[in-house]
Amino acid sequence: MSRRWRAGALGGVLAVGLACSSAGARPLDVIRERGLLSLCAHANALPFASKTQDPPGFQIELARALARELGVALQVEWVTSGIHFRAADCDIVLDTIAVPEAQAERRLQLSKPYQRSGVGLALRSDTPGVAGFEDLVGRRVAVQSGSLAGMLLGQRGARLAAFGFEDDMVEAVVKGEVDAAAVSPATVGYFNLRHPEARLRFVHAYDAEPELRWNLAVGLRRADAPFRAAIDGAIDRLVANGTVGTIYARYGIEHRPPLGR
Repeated sequence: MSRRWRAGALGGVLAVGLACSSAGARPLDVIRERGLLSLCAHANALPFASKTQDPPGFQIELARALARELGVALQVEWVTSGIHFRAADCDIVLDTIAVPEAQAERRLQLSKPYQRSGVGLALRSDTPGVAGFEDLVGRRVAVQSGSLAGMLLGQRGARLAAFGFEDDMVEAVVKGEVDAAAVSPATVGYFNLRHPEARLRFVHAYDAEPELRWNLAVGLRRADAPFRAAIDGAIDRLVANGTVGTIYARYGIEHRPPLGR
């Protein structure tokens, strides 16, 4: 496991880890009594989270903002492996893909969503004529091995180049080894922030691809109703006052309102 994890994989694995944890859930009154909201986060996965770097990642900053809204401090359970996930004793995990049926199997409740995401396209700024997956017929496109995006692009006539990590895919676009890469907006936004000379263009192609778009929410481990209501209220306030957008912007990422809000 490394910094190259991306939002869907990171949130999904953390969600599985929480479901496997034997620790009991803490209701809202206990969280306030102990004065701590506990977050599970990967220790080395910027722009999501980092134990050692500053800024610490948008998941840490968002969780701190949620904790302030609840009137408590944030405690981070740093995890780097499946064993850590299963043993983790935390209340929430951020960037949980908001599919209630799937998360119910993992015994996770979902907050209101706070971000729209999915699989889009990274392109060099001088690459014309690409507004979606349908415009990549005959072009060489970097995809993650075994991904749904790769399958869909292959069906539509793209020439696929398989990679293991999104960081490598983006670098292949910059070097001209591929024409585009099917990656997350967080990957491209953070890359552009660190490499302003590259200025990759990102196409939100997932807007037209129902299978490749999703909302992100706070995963709540067997929360009671007051805890879920408190998190939902905090999300509403943090979105409305611009805190969520400001935090994302520090990492070069656009805040996009969730579908259905």
